[in-house]
Amino acid sequence: MTAATAPAPRWRAPLRRLLTGVLLLATVVFVVVALRGQDWSTVVTTLRGQRPGFVVSMAALAFLANAAGLVVTMLSWRATLAGVGERVSTADAARIFYLGQFVKYVPGKVLGLVLSVQMGRGIGVPASRMSAAWLLALMISLLTGATVGIAAGPEILGASSAWLLLAVLPVAAVLVRPRLAGLGAVVLARVRRRPEPPTALSAPGIRRAVLAQLAAWLIGGTHLWFLAVALGAPPLRALPLCVGAFGLAAIAGVLAVFAPDGIGVREVVVLAALSAVLPVPVAGVVALVSRAVVALSELTTAGAGLLATEVVRRRLRAAAPEAEAAAA
Repeated sequence: MTAATAPAPRWRAPLRRLLTGVLLLATVVFVVVALRGQDWSTVVTTLRGQRPGFVVSMAALAFLANAAGLVVTMLSWRATLAGVGERVSTADAARIFYLGQFVKYVPGKVLGLVLSVQMGRGIGVPASRMSAAWLLALMISLLTGATVGIAAGPEILGASSAWLLLAVLPVAAVLVRPRLAGLGAVVLARVRRRPEPPTALSAPGIRRAVLAQLAAWLIGGTHLWFLAVALGAPPLRALPLCVGAFGLAAIAGVLAVFAPDGIGVREVVVLAALSAVLPVPVAGVVALVSRAVVALSELTTAGAGLLATEVVRRRLRAAAPEAEAAAA
């Protein structure tokens, strides 16, 4: 038996389960500590003047919108893997992606990359390819998030709607020349002192990744709109503002390496943006509730996604002996 086909040591599976449990526990602790420091009394004061049924319904829609955006982001991640030449199953891509959702609540941005590389090895993806996909996904997320963020420009800066035309240019350039995404990832790799991704990328994979991530920002951003409208924001004016603010806030959170999942940083950006259509105290309430909805939605969706992938993996393992017997 060669080294390439040698079975993994027996201690690796229990150790992986132990580390996963520790990671999930650390995530819960960090989330609880971060949210405990928020001023939730302001939320209670604001909600007293609203119709409870309407507010609850809008909060539920916000939860579902963010969950849907997360699922589409996972599809973008799978397309990114295809873009670097690694075609993996939806279940494998989802397992890596959803576990990463728990990791991001722990301080430090490197742990997500390390975890992705380790899990990638388990499905036969080389570390270099997984690192390249991780950096490429980050670059695509920043690009599309900034593009969506421009939608908030007219409301915040008082510019004309022609400002929105600028939002089309960066994404259009990458869709026409997908190689530009690779060049951007190379620059990002040099800044982060990571191995550079391959220059030869799959154009269809990159295009799918960009379009899916763009759709994810648009879908996920509506969660902020549901919450803002629930507390009195004008629906039409608030829609582009909320979607754009969500993109900008998420990017700010990614760039704030000192804050787990950008806690604190994202709220400041959301508060500043929503103050254009809501009183500042109410905008602060929306920012705080948005944090809670996003955290609950992400953790719930990630947990459900991991459970679903585990069910698929067990079914495939159970079906493997039958397939081998039939082939024999």
